[in-house]
Amino acid sequence: MLASVIAASTVLGLRYLGSLQILELKTFDRMITLRTSEPRDARLVIVGITDADLDTYLGTASVSDQVIADLIRKVRSHQPRVIGLDFYRNLPNRPGTQELAQVFRTTPNLIGIEKVNGNDERHPIPGNAILRAADQVAASDIVVDMDGLVRRGLLFPAADSARILEGFGLRIALEYLAGEPAAITPEIDAPALTLNQTPFPPIEHRTGGYVDMDARGYQILLNFRQQEHAFEVVSLKQVLHDQLPSDLMRDRIVLIGSMALSRSDIFYTAGQRSEGSPPIKFGVEIHGEIASQIISTTLDGRPLIYTCSQWLESLFIIGISLGGGYLTQQATKLWQRLTFIPVASLLVIVGSYGALNFLGLWLPIVPTLLGLWVAAALTGAHRTSRLQVLSAKDKLTGLANRRTFDENLQQLWFKALRSQQPLTLMVGDVDHFKKYNDTYGHPQGDDCLKRVAQAIRTAVRARGALIARYGGEEFVVLLPNASADQGVAIAHAILDKLNAYHLPHSASETADHVTMSLGVTSFIPQLEIPPSALVEMADLGLYTAKKLGRNRVQLHQPDTLNRLMLDT
Repeated sequence: MLASVIAASTVLGLRYLGSLQILELKTFDRMITLRTSEPRDARLVIVGITDADLDTYLGTASVSDQVIADLIRKVRSHQPRVIGLDFYRNLPNRPGTQELAQVFRTTPNLIGIEKVNGNDERHPIPGNAILRAADQVAASDIVVDMDGLVRRGLLFPAADSARILEGFGLRIALEYLAGEPAAITPEIDAPALTLNQTPFPPIEHRTGGYVDMDARGYQILLNFRQQEHAFEVVSLKQVLHDQLPSDLMRDRIVLIGSMALSRSDIFYTAGQRSEGSPPIKFGVEIHGEIASQIISTTLDGRPLIYTCSQWLESLFIIGISLGGGYLTQQATKLWQRLTFIPVASLLVIVGSYGALNFLGLWLPIVPTLLGLWVAAALTGAHRTSRLQVLSAKDKLTGLANRRTFDENLQQLWFKALRSQQPLTLMVGDVDHFKKYNDTYGHPQGDDCLKRVAQAIRTAVRARGALIARYGGEEFVVLLPNASADQGVAIAHAILDKLNAYHLPHSASETADHVTMSLGVTSFIPQLEIPPSALVEMADLGLYTAKKLGRNRVQLHQPDTLNRLMLDT
């Protein structure tokens, strides 16, 4: 649990600082492109003025007022419900200025544009004066993310200013919905924009993978249709030469705008083209996407792209991180360790994709996967470390086990051999322990061994000393750089501590309480002597201690045949 909490906290901290923002947005883009393909929106038609129109038909790079006037009259003859003009006409572009003005005055279902937040020099571009006076203009501002892609749409570019102006896409959608048999209009008292009981809540500074983005105005996440053209697109030439089906534009939205690659009204959006670069959309297409999204959500129930609150996303990340830690802790077999986390990751990916594809819910997949894997890594490292510790310890007493003692004996032996410092070993054995088990039972015998281990631990204070359970009721203490006298003194301290516990032992032939015998040896290692000799010498001391009556310390030195018996 601690490893999982650390992992989740780290990931949430990185996310809060914005370190995962670009990765989250790119992952979101990739999931958007993998969604199920949707049909074109038949409610909307785009009249795109292309480079071919400019070069071969108009013979100029500029679209004059005369061309715009002729185009609107032709479109108007097809009886569309709404006409959107995505061209700035705040200044005259002769010839045809007077004719265009007359068209503007006589086309009540025409919506023009103006730029509220300004151009590259931050200067607003006002709309046509005639259209402004008739309240037939909307804001054409488009929001671009820090990586140059469009993922958000402006419904109101300045929702808290004195002049509330709808975004171009929203205004087109509202005009269309107002023409429905039920005349759908925004609900006045709703806390967010609501159409036909469908709310369109604005995004905030921290929404989904965004961190401290500019969320001024009223913005929503765009739900692009994953097609090259989400709407029917016709050319200027087709309209002016009457090369269209008679009912193509009837009772539909018709957007007129530039689709010329030589112009600047081009934006990058999520997805991948065959060349590997992000796809482009013209400004008129993005406004069409916004209008289509609002209309299809209101009338057809097409899902919006939305996110959970920040605290719910944090709980989701923490929960998956805890799950990753738990799975790693439970994975005891190799196949489990190799499959649990990858399978959990796949479920997160599939679940996130399904939520986005079918519900429009953008889940935090990148921090969730990162938390899952970091928690698994930390838990796995902790588990491995714990297993290593457990493999080096005696499970009952908590002392080092036989294997750890053998490894340390080899290391300390050769270290003492190089430094020519003495190495001291004592081997102790609980007196009459078999009779203790027979009398008191094995559970009580285990408690007895724990108390003996505690007595040894308390008495041995030498720096670098290794205390181990050698097997059964036998214990060893290895003391580097310690003399024989020091070893004997520590052995006596062990006996004193154990006798002070006065653990009852009615079956003992030595005393009425638990005692032990210890053999001690100490010498400077020699090249021709193996490390096992130290154990053999200490064992001889232990054997002598038992032979002389137990409950005592016996020093056995290899350089003398004299045995020094030290009673307790």
